[in-house]
Amino acid sequence: MNQSFPTSVHCINPDCQRPASQIAGNKFCQSCGTSLLLNNRYIPLQKLGSGGFAVTYTVYDLKSQTERVLKLLVETSPQALRLFEQEAAVLASLRHPGVPGVESGSYFQVQLPAPHRRTLPCLVMEKINGQTLEDVLDRYPNGCPELLVLEWLRQAAEILQVLHRRKIVHRDLKPANFMLRTPPHPRVAGEGKLVVIDFGGVKQIATALQHSQRSSTRVVSPGYSPPEQIAGATVGPAADFYALGRTCIHLLTGRYPADLDDPLTGQCRWHHHARVSPILAILIDEMVHPAPEKRPASAAEISGRLRQLERASRQRPQVTVQVKATASTAPGLLRAIVKPLWQALATIAIFLYKILAGTVQAILGTIWWLVRAFLDTLLGMVLAGFGGSLGAGIGYWLAYKVPAGMQLVNFLSEQLTLWIPDAHLTVERAAIVFGLAGLGTALGLTEAGSFGQFRQFWPAGLMGTLGYVLGWLALGAIAPASPTAGNITEAWMAFSAIAIAALTLGLGLRGPLLLHASLAAIGTATFISRLISPSSSIFFHLLPTAAGGIQLADSVVFFALLGSTAAFCLGVSYYLLVPCLRFLGFR
Repeated sequence: MNQSFPTSVHCINPDCQRPASQIAGNKFCQSCGTSLLLNNRYIPLQKLGSGGFAVTYTVYDLKSQTERVLKLLVETSPQALRLFEQEAAVLASLRHPGVPGVESGSYFQVQLPAPHRRTLPCLVMEKINGQTLEDVLDRYPNGCPELLVLEWLRQAAEILQVLHRRKIVHRDLKPANFMLRTPPHPRVAGEGKLVVIDFGGVKQIATALQHSQRSSTRVVSPGYSPPEQIAGATVGPAADFYALGRTCIHLLTGRYPADLDDPLTGQCRWHHHARVSPILAILIDEMVHPAPEKRPASAAEISGRLRQLERASRQRPQVTVQVKATASTAPGLLRAIVKPLWQALATIAIFLYKILAGTVQAILGTIWWLVRAFLDTLLGMVLAGFGGSLGAGIGYWLAYKVPAGMQLVNFLSEQLTLWIPDAHLTVERAAIVFGLAGLGTALGLTEAGSFGQFRQFWPAGLMGTLGYVLGWLALGAIAPASPTAGNITEAWMAFSAIAIAALTLGLGLRGPLLLHASLAAIGTATFISRLISPSSSIFFHLLPTAAGGIQLADSVVFFALLGSTAAFCLGVSYYLLVPCLRFLGFR
C-alpha cells in the first residue's frame, strides 16, 4: 500500500449527519450510505471550503496516487448546473500552467441514496498548493510592492491571451480568483507562478455576441466587474481587462476598489494611495476606463506595454550615471556653475507649471461639476414634475370622468374585503389619482436618468405607485372628516415622506440608497410643511375626506410641485450631502 494512502475519509453528502472521520476502506458512508469511492477512482479526504453554489474537497486519486481537488455542485437550479458544466468543459479544453488542469472524464455525477435522493455533479481538477492574492494582501495591508504587482500583471496578461485566443472571457477576475503556486523553495512571499481559478462565470465570446442581454447569465463581483457587465449587456475581452485593472488597484493600494470610487464621476481615485511609476498608472487607468472601447485592445497589447515599462526601468539608472559622469568631468568653472543653476531653474519652472496646471484643472473640474449637477437636477425636476402632473390628470379623468374608474374602485374594494374581511376597507376614487401620479413621477424621473440611476422603469413605477397610495392612506388616517389646520400639515408631511421614500427606493440609485431615500423624504416633507401653513387652505381639496372629491387643478399643480421638489432634494443629496459625508469619513 502507498504510504500516502488515506487513513480516514469524508462523506460528500451535504445532508449527511456525520460526514467526517469515516473509516478508510469502507465503500459506503456508515451514516447515510453514500459511496466513498467516487467514479471508481477518487476517495474524498477532507472538506476545503464552500462558496456560491459549490463545495470543495481534497480527494485522493487512486490512479495517479496524488491529491486533487473535487468541486461539488450543491445548488439544484438549471442555471447553476449550466454554469458548472460550462466550467468543466472549458477547463478540460485548456492546457496551460496558469489554469488548473482537468483530465478527460473528470466530470461525473454521484447518486445520493438518503435522506433525499438526488444527483450531485462533480468535477475533479488539479490541486494548486499555494495562496490566493487575497491572502497575500494580508501580508501587505498598505499595498503590495510595485515589482510584485507588475510580475502578476504580466503573468495574468499571458493567461488572458490564451483564454481570449480560445474565445473565452473569464468574467470574474478578482484577488480571490488568482492563486500563486507554492514554489519548492520560496524566498519571497508571492514568488510563485500565477494561476487563474473559478471558471464558473466564463462566457464564450462568439455566444455573447450572438445573443441578447436576456439570454446572458449575470455574473457580477461588486468592485471588480465593469459597468457593461453590471448592466447585463454583452461582454468581451475588455471586461477581463477592467476586472484585472481593478484587481491591480486593490493589490497596489491595499484598499477595496469600490471605496476609492468618486461618488460623483465614478472614477477610481487611487493614485495618491499607491507609489507606482506613471507608465503603470496610465496603463491601469486605461484598463479600468468605463467605456470598453477605451480600454486596451487585447491582452497582447498589455503584455507589450509591460515589456516597454521593464525596458524603461532598466534604462533609468544608466541615464542617471551618464549625467553624473558628464557633470563631474565637464571642463571649465563656468559650465560647472551654470548647469546646476539651469537645472534648478528648470525644476522650479516645472514645479510651478504643475501647480498652475493642477489649479486650473481643479477650477475647471469644479465648474464642470457644478454645471453638470445643475443640469442633471434640473432635468430630473422638469420630467418628474411633468410626469406627476400628467399622471394626476390621467388619474382624475379615469376616476371621475369615465365609468371604468368607478368599476375599478368597486373591484379593488371587493378584493380588499376578500383579503382583509374584518378591516372594512374601501378604495376611493382619489386613490387612482394618487397612484397614477406616483407612477408618472417615477417614470419621469427614471426617464431623466439623473443622479447615476440604473434606469429600472418597472421597479421605479411599481414603488412610485405603491408609495403614493400608501401615503394617501396615511393622509386619510391623519386628517379626519373634520380636519384642523394643524393636522392637515401633519398629514401632508406624512404623505410626502412615505411617497418619496418609497419612490426613491425603486429608482436604482448608486451608493447609499437608504440614505438618499431618507434625505429626499425629509427634504420634501419639510418643504411641503412650509408650503401648507396652518392658516392656509391650499390643496385642501386633495384630502381624501374633502367633500365632493378632489379637484383637477389642485391635483395637477400639487403633484407637479411634489415631483419637482423630490428631484431637487435628490440632487442635493446625491451631489452635496452624501459627498460631504464621505469626505468627513462616513461610509
